[in-house]
Amino acid sequence: MSLTPDNTRLVASLKKAFGDLQMPLEMSIRSVWRGAEQPPDAKMVLENQLLAIARRFIDVRQISVEGKQRYFEKICLWFDLKPLENAFPLPAQTSFDQHILQRLDRAPVAISYLEEYDRRYGFNYADRAQHALFEFANLVIKFDGTVTKAEAAALLKFKQTLYPQGGAPADAQEVKEAKDDVEKEEEEPVEVEDEPPRPLEDLMKELDALVGLERVKADVRQLINFLKVQQMREEKGMQPLPISRHLVFYGNPGTGKTTIARLLAQVYRTLKILSRGHLVETDRAGLVAGFVGQTALKVKEVVGKSLGGVLFIDEAYALNPEGRGNDFGQEAVETLLKMMEDHRHELIVIVAGYTEKMDEFIASNPGLRSRFNKYLHFEDYQPEQLVEIFKGFCGKADFKVSADAAQKLLDIFKLLTLARDESFGNARTARNLFELTISKQANRIVSLPEINAEVLATIEAADVPTEEDLRTGGIHSARNEPI
Repeated sequence: MSLTPDNTRLVASLKKAFGDLQMPLEMSIRSVWRGAEQPPDAKMVLENQLLAIARRFIDVRQISVEGKQRYFEKICLWFDLKPLENAFPLPAQTSFDQHILQRLDRAPVAISYLEEYDRRYGFNYADRAQHALFEFANLVIKFDGTVTKAEAAALLKFKQTLYPQGGAPADAQEVKEAKDDVEKEEEEPVEVEDEPPRPLEDLMKELDALVGLERVKADVRQLINFLKVQQMREEKGMQPLPISRHLVFYGNPGTGKTTIARLLAQVYRTLKILSRGHLVETDRAGLVAGFVGQTALKVKEVVGKSLGGVLFIDEAYALNPEGRGNDFGQEAVETLLKMMEDHRHELIVIVAGYTEKMDEFIASNPGLRSRFNKYLHFEDYQPEQLVEIFKGFCGKADFKVSADAAQKLLDIFKLLTLARDESFGNARTARNLFELTISKQANRIVSLPEINAEVLATIEAADVPTEEDLRTGGIHSARNEPI
């Protein structure tokens, strides 16, 4: 039992996702814990959840107990988990392990903690946890390339547990088919009324309020003016120019590409170019399957969810990796190009990624070159801009930065950006630094004899992480080396 290239990439992606969740989960557990004993460790909470998911879905397989144990141990090896001996058959009597298993029928406790963290600080870690846990269960279920009705029913039940209000991940084609088989009936669609389009003036104010991105802002205004003039020509009965509306965003991580894509989707709706103006985000994992015949279905599912809006494909160059000619990524590209043509009046696609790699990706297929002819370049943020972004995170979470802390932040960002390359995280680095800072602030003030609102709200210089804090907190400098 070995990993395919696609599953290797998925395992690496999921391990990173679960690692990213540990810090906010740890902070949330400590902030709300009221037990007499020490609060549980976030890493242990996540690992217990993964062990429980793996056992539950492996147990559905129609294989021997020994075969289940071997597969379980392999999953644990892939994800650096400590496997349980004699994990199968699952215990019939109530025990600690059974208690953990029963939590699969309710929202995982980690998600509840992360929802509290998101409410406090304005992030979306709970959504990321839902997606990662669903993808983990997907990997366990689908590894052998077949999905039985019993497995599909279990996966569907878990999906409904993770997403009690709907909003399941885009990779849901096979789960939907399983629902049809298990329940023998189509799910009634839920009609959701979209909010009215926002005035263009409000959207432009939101654009202007973004930190930095002056070149991108100018390009967006130019694009909007061009679209408005084309509408005027059509209203006068003049022939509009036959130009593609699909876009290429190129630049390093954390430079605002998703933010601008979401804003543009709303602009397109306001200008009546798109009917809904929503944004659907995906990447290679959301478009490419590991087995013959499934990739086209995944692409069609994602495009179907994007109709009337914008499909944003991050790290799109991964669809056509170097040295992998016999790869399902090429099938995804070809299917996507056909769907773009079939739905050219109700879909806009934005592909994004590193500059050099995106140039190679667009040049790899004549269909891509013909459909993507508008490029927006996202420059790296300067240290002063990163400080402003940091302050923006503070403002959303009711924090403020003292003058001394602001100067120390500037020094830290100058150090981090001194010799950065394409691996530097830009605004993501500012967010990670913010999370470390508020954690340090909590440690500083928790034992003070008097804590008032001013103390709770103020970030002091002592709260800004040191170089050692950044190393232990996983924040890297240029060349992807710890500073």
